[in-house]
Amino acid sequence: MNAAPSRVATVLASEGPASPDVSSGNRLATALLAGSPRVAPLGPAACRVDARGWDRRGGEPVLVRTLREATLSTGFIGAWVGVGDVAVVADAAAVLARHLDGRKSHGGSLPRGVVHDEASIIVPPGAGPAFLSPLPLSLLPIPDELRVTLRTLGFHRIGELAVRDRNELEARFGPDGVQAHRWARAEDDRAFRPLAAQDLPEASLELDGAAVTLEPLLFVLRHLLHRVSEDLLRVGRCASRLSLELHLDGSSTVQRAKVLPARATRREDLLYDLCRAALERAVDAKGRLAAPVREITMRVEETTPPGARQGDLFTGDWRDPMAAAAALSRLRARLGEEAVTWPHPRSTHRPESRNRWRAAASVETPEEEKARSIPSSGAGRFISADGALESTLHLLPEPVEVDVWASHGCPRELRTTTGSRSLIVAEGPERLSGDWWQDPYRREYYRACTEEGELLWLYREWREKGTKERWWLHGFYD
Repeated sequence: MNAAPSRVATVLASEGPASPDVSSGNRLATALLAGSPRVAPLGPAACRVDARGWDRRGGEPVLVRTLREATLSTGFIGAWVGVGDVAVVADAAAVLARHLDGRKSHGGSLPRGVVHDEASIIVPPGAGPAFLSPLPLSLLPIPDELRVTLRTLGFHRIGELAVRDRNELEARFGPDGVQAHRWARAEDDRAFRPLAAQDLPEASLELDGAAVTLEPLLFVLRHLLHRVSEDLLRVGRCASRLSLELHLDGSSTVQRAKVLPARATRREDLLYDLCRAALERAVDAKGRLAAPVREITMRVEETTPPGARQGDLFTGDWRDPMAAAAALSRLRARLGEEAVTWPHPRSTHRPESRNRWRAAASVETPEEEKARSIPSSGAGRFISADGALESTLHLLPEPVEVDVWASHGCPRELRTTTGSRSLIVAEGPERLSGDWWQDPYRREYYRACTEEGELLWLYREWREKGTKERWWLHGFYD
């Protein structure tokens, strides 16, 4: 898949009331996520954004309105936007838009196709060199010493520098002269990197100063999630796997963390809790990050169609599967992926081996649970003679050998070190046997009730032929 043609927007803002919690650069950058998935601060009141993709969303005039409205809604009292193929063109367009704010025209003539209103200038694709040519040299981001020297030599307009021979400028001014010539010809490689996967939402933001604590990352995180959730809603998908990338300041090292909701979702509150838990694992006991972070990126790596079903007002036993999924996701995020387990049925008749515990990676709907379940042997419930009592069996971790007095093969009394208990009801036997090829067993199970009302599950077993029978307590009913 080919990368989209480069388009860059630069936003200049006029400071409003200062925020005590976050720098103005981060405040502006997070607001601009409303118009672009990639934002980079240029200073306290300036940002550069990736402007690709707006041809499918109403065009760049809509992008400009979105960026200005987002800026003004965050407390800034002015906003000017420039759009171009490369950063140097977008920067110059934004500066010129601020200079011309309130004027009918630019005082000269803009190249054909350039869109200018009171607060923005949009330079169409390919028109960058023609747009820059009549502008003053001061709009190029070159060193002040080089700018003064060029003016002394008679260079006052960008176009006057663009037509000179690059080798000549390199011989006189070195690498700074070559870079100035490239910018004068609208050649700029300061572009946003291509999307990792254009059909999957992602968002990233460079911080206005490296973060050393968790608070600036959490502030940015909420805005990244809002952006990603809106993109998911736009395409009608839910996220089943996300990743967070922390780009460390002063190095190429990237710390990655995966976020796995128990059920695919685009709920911002749930995803925020999961991402916050992932970030909290990157801080020490004092709440400081292991290394300063310069940029944070959120990527949706897998999506699925929405799977939640509509609730029925007149069905009392309806359960929202997302409620259980949210609880499971939060537990796994806080306590670890192996912290929550569920019994997984196995194809064996030995009761203590029927299930094995597996990490709960998802939550089943009632229909899925019913389809997955394996019918029990009938020992899982205890029902009284009149059918009024129904309880659930709880197996002990391991069967415990006990002393039982039986009459005509039926257990009548349970004897322990603390005394004897009469068994007033005993139903059985239910015979189970198997595993002759590895660990054979041959058991007779009884469901018994003591005088105190305890409901027990007992069995007797002959481990070897000719040996005395032995009794075991395997569980109880609750």
